[in-house]
Amino acid sequence: MLAACGGGGTGVGDAFAGRASQVCDDALASKQAWAPFPVADFDPTDPDSTAFPQVAAWLEDEVAPTFQAWLDDLDALGAPPSGRDAWNDVVAAVQRIVRLNADQISAARDGDAQAFADATDGLAQTQTQLERATDEAGVPSCADVHA
Repeated sequence: MLAACGGGGTGVGDAFAGRASQVCDDALASKQAWAPFPVADFDPTDPDSTAFPQVAAWLEDEVAPTFQAWLDDLDALGAPPSGRDAWNDVVAAVQRIVRLNADQISAARDGDAQAFADATDGLAQTQTQLERATDEAGVPSCADVHA
């Protein structure tokens, strides 16, 4: 009855997908407006803890507000008319992104390079889950916000 937006019957429906895509476009625009990363040659998988004060401040000031607003705006859309499982997977992935970014900030503030690297690894794994969920929900461009 409702057409799926690229999801073979599992999408969230065209109207909902349009609203979700607008939320994601807004989040991507926010991300594109971030100040430049303050530390040249920083490797988040093998971080230099001497850079953590600058990294933590940047993550807290630039990254955290964008991803929290993205999550809040996705939540505000409510439930889609179809594709609810796929949509719930999208929202769950964005929740993990928000949590793992907070974990990075905490690790940087604590000087814990291993915890920072672990959170970075978790973010990479979550991106894969986000891509799969957004494809199933019919809003594949939403994965670009975290990519």
